[in-house]
Amino acid sequence: MATYAFYPAREEQRRGDGLNFAVAVGASASAARVVAETLLGEPNALVGWTSVDLTSSPAAFVGGLPVGARAQSVWPNLDRGGSYLKGA
Repeated sequence: MATYAFYPAREEQRRGDGLNFAVAVGASASAARVVAETLLGEPNALVGWTSVDLTSSPAAFVGGLPVGARAQSVWPNLDRGGSYLKGA
């Protein structure tokens, strides 16, 4: 089974509790989403969030810093304040 990451697709989808990134394993993105929602204890909490198959995506972190390089399109490249993340 593949490992998937989930994060809000739009600013208004951010959670008030700050839990804005989830990782779960599943046979498909939708199955992993259900697993992540079960771990959160909130069915449908991640509907509309972006899913990324971690087996085929660029690294999420390099040297402890989040990858947000402008040349990639898998991960978000802006921080909450609208500034570009420093990426590899």
